Amino acid sequence: MASHYKKHGIALAYPERWELSEHLEPGQVTISLISPGTSFLTICLFQDRPDPEEVAEAALQAFRDEYTELDIYPTRAQVGRRPAIAWDLEFFCLELTNSARIRAFRAPRFTCLLLFQGTDQEFERTEDTFLKIARSIRCRGTDGQSVDTGEEDSSEDLEDSDE
Repeated sequence: MASHYKKHGIALAYPERWELSEHLEPGQVTISLISPGTSFLTICLFQDRPDPEEVAEAALQAFRDEYTELDIYPTRAQVGRRPAIAWDLEFFCLELTNSARIRAFRAPRFTCLLLFQGTDQEFERTEDTFLKIARSIRCRGTDGQSVDTGEEDSSEDLEDSDE
């Protein structure tokens, strides 16, 4: 069964056993989803709508600064129905191989950065759930009306894949 989040101009579906938290700062909203394991998804909404390439590059630079062994793979991706700047990453942390996905796009009310990450062993089970969450994302315009149209709500099979 899926839970739903709908605030700050964004709506999404996520597994009901995942923990959601929200952090508000001036000009920025951060939504965190944590799996029952250690994988997580962070969504940052920047209300001043910076360039998505710059936002994604800043996130990528944070990984470069933190991890000496980092493999970066540019890729194509969509979040909801929006094309996104996208990189897939692999790196070592605490002697474990980890994977992360960076996605960034601009919507009418904000620029959105998604980061999902987990150890490879767990990521094999959670990546499909992360992708379903990303596909479920819908954005609202400045007048509160949906600007993502043409498809039903996409809360497809958001069962816990991390049991």
